[in-house]
Order: sequence, then C-alpha cells, then structure tokens
Amino acid sequence: MKITVQHSERNRETGDVTGFTNVASVDASGFDNIDQALEYAYRFTNNVMGSWSIKKEFLPTRDGGEMANGDFNADVTVLRQRPDGMGQRSTMMGDRMIVEIGDCPSVYEVAGFGFEKV
Repeated sequence: MKITVQHSERNRETGDVTGFTNVASVDASGFDNIDQALEYAYRFTNNVMGSWSIKKEFLPTRDGGEMANGDFNADVTVLRQRPDGMGQRSTMMGDRMIVEIGDCPSVYEVAGFGFEKV
C-alpha cells in the first residue's frame, strides 16, 4: 500500500482551500489495515522529534553537535522541497492522503479525530 500525502493550500485572506500539493509518498506496505497505514503516514509526516522532510538521520544542534532526527523514516519519500532548504510543515487537519491499493485509489481527509473518506 502506498500513501501520497497532500498538504492543503489556503487563501491567506479567506482561509479557503485553493488546492493541494503532493509533499510525500509513504510506503505503508507493512500494513494490512488502512487506518493503521493512515496513522503511520500521518505520524511520519509530522515534526515531532526533528524534521520528517529533512532526510538526515542526525541534525545539527546550535552548539555545533548533532542530535538524532526522531522523525527520519526511510519509508517516506519527500516529493516537494522548500526553496529555502527548510523542512516541510507537519500534516494537519484539512490535508489529504491518497491510499493506493491496486488500481483503485481512495482519498482521505485528516479530520479532528482520525480520517474521513472523501
């Protein structure tokens, strides 16, 4: 199972969704359950203990050392890099995940609790 994560684009004045950008592809082939696969993709496209989109196992610290990037995951492929070299934002409510199983993709929206099929 493959999941494409799409971050919503919003009008800064109205807050309305104007489109979606593919930001990551997640290999969730280790899961048989769609809900578990969606949770996995959500977790590893969030900045919890580092940066999910900076594909380094260790990140520099301000004192010149290094720290483990707890959000690094080899199952996540970054599809869009920021022009300034910074990491992507976390996945949040209103973003979408496209689950590909065979030839029939299903679209889910990140909801307040869990995911809703669109």
